[in-house]
Amino acid sequence: MSAPLIWVLFPLGVGVVLLLAGTTRGAARVGAGVAFFLAVLAWRVPIGQPVRLIGEWGFRITPTMHILGRQLVLPEAARPLLVWIYLGIGLWLAGAVVARMEPTFVGLGLGLAAMLVAALAVRPFLYAALIIETAALLNVPLLSPPGSTAGRGLLRFLTFQTLGMLFILLTGWMLVGTETSLPGSDLALRASVLLGVGLALLMGVFPFHSWIPMLTEEIHPYASALVITAVTSMVGVFGLMFLERYTWLREAAATYQWLQVVGAVMVVVGGLLALFQRHAGRVLGYGILLDEGLALFALGLGGREGVSLFFALWPARIAAFLLWALALSGLGRRRDGLTYRTLRGLGRSYPWLTAGAVLAPLAIAGMPWLAGFPTRMALWQGAAALSPWLLGALALGSAGLVGAAFRLLGVLTIEADEPAWRTQEQFDERVWMWGLIALVAILGLFPQIWWPHMTSLFQWFPHLTG
Repeated sequence: MSAPLIWVLFPLGVGVVLLLAGTTRGAARVGAGVAFFLAVLAWRVPIGQPVRLIGEWGFRITPTMHILGRQLVLPEAARPLLVWIYLGIGLWLAGAVVARMEPTFVGLGLGLAAMLVAALAVRPFLYAALIIETAALLNVPLLSPPGSTAGRGLLRFLTFQTLGMLFILLTGWMLVGTETSLPGSDLALRASVLLGVGLALLMGVFPFHSWIPMLTEEIHPYASALVITAVTSMVGVFGLMFLERYTWLREAAATYQWLQVVGAVMVVVGGLLALFQRHAGRVLGYGILLDEGLALFALGLGGREGVSLFFALWPARIAAFLLWALALSGLGRRRDGLTYRTLRGLGRSYPWLTAGAVLAPLAIAGMPWLAGFPTRMALWQGAAALSPWLLGALALGSAGLVGAAFRLLGVLTIEADEPAWRTQEQFDERVWMWGLIALVAILGLFPQIWWPHMTSLFQWFPHLTG
C-alpha cells in the first residue's frame, strides 16, 4: 500500500463516482467523510514505518508509487500538509449543502484536492505544472455548470493558467543540471524572470490578477472562492519547491527582496481596490488577492520564519474564506445578485449572514481577536524590522479591506424605510454561521492551539529552513 494510492488515487476515484450522485446532501456526506478520514489518517498513521494492528498483523505505507513512467512521492514530512489539505476540503464539501451547490460540486471539489496533492507529489517535480493545468481544465464544470455561458473571468483564468504552465516548463528546460549553480549570470537572470512570470500567471499575482475578481463576480462565490484559494495555495507550495531545489535561487538576496515588494504591492492593491467596489463578489476576490500578497511577503522574510508564517496563514484562510463565501452565497440567493444596489437593507432580515459577510474580511485584514490577527501581527513585526515603507503598505492594504467590510455593513443594514430587524435564515445557515464565527474567534484568541501544527509543515523543506 502506497501513500499516493491513499491520498491521490483513492479520493480521485471517489470524486469520479460522486459525479453520479443525485443529491448534494448525500454527495456532501460521502465526500466530506472521505476527506476527513484522509485527514485523520494522515494525522495518525506514519508513512514508511510499520504499523502494528493486532499481534503480528500490521501494514506499512510506502511513500512512492510509479505511474505512467513517473513517480508520485509523499514522504513522512508531507503528512502535516496532507492533514490541512483534506481538513480544509472536507469543510468546504460539508458546506456545499448550505451553499445550495449542485451535486457535482462535491465530486469535482474532491477531485481538485487529489489533483493538487498529485502536483506536489509528482517527480520530476516540473510535471506539477502539467497537473495544475489539468486541474484548471477540470475546474471548468465546477466554475461553469452545464447550461451556463463561460464568462470573461473563466476564459482569462484558463488562459493565464496555460501561459503559466508554458513559462514553468520552459524554465525547467533551461535549468536542467543547474540545481546547485548556474554557469552564467545571464542564464540566471533569464531563468529567474521566466520562473517569476510563470508563477505570477498561475497565482494571479499583480499585474496578472484581473481574473480573480472577475471570477468571484461572474461565478457563484462558493465555487470560485474554493477554486482560487486551493489553486493559489498549492501554486505557492510549488514555488517553495523551486526555492528548495535550486541553491542559487534560494541564496540570492534579490529573490526575497522581490517577494517582499511584490507581496506588499498586492496587499495595497487588494485592500484599496476592495474599498471602491460595488459588488460584494469582487470584494471577495480582492480579499483573496490581499491574502496572497501576505503569503508572498511571508516567503520574502526568508528562512524558517518565512516558511512557517506562509503556512500559518492557512487556518485563517480556510475558516475566513469559507465563512465569507457561505455568507455571500446566502445573501446573493435572496436577491439574485451581489451588487450593492440589490443587497441594500437585506441585513435587517438576515443578520447572521450579514455578520459572516462582515467578520470574514475583518479577519483577513487582521482585526484583533479574529483568526487572521496572530499571523498578521507577526508579519507586521517582520515588515517593521525591514522598512517602514513595507509596514505602511501592509497597514494601508489592511485598512482598505476593513473599510470595505464596514461599507458592506452599511449597505446591508441601512435602508430608507428602516424595516424591523428579524431573523429569516434557515436553520442550517444559522448553525453554520454560528460555528464558523466561533471558529474564526477561537483561531484568533487561542493561536497556541494551532500554531505549533502549522510550523511543523516546514519539515518538507529542510534546505529552506535549515
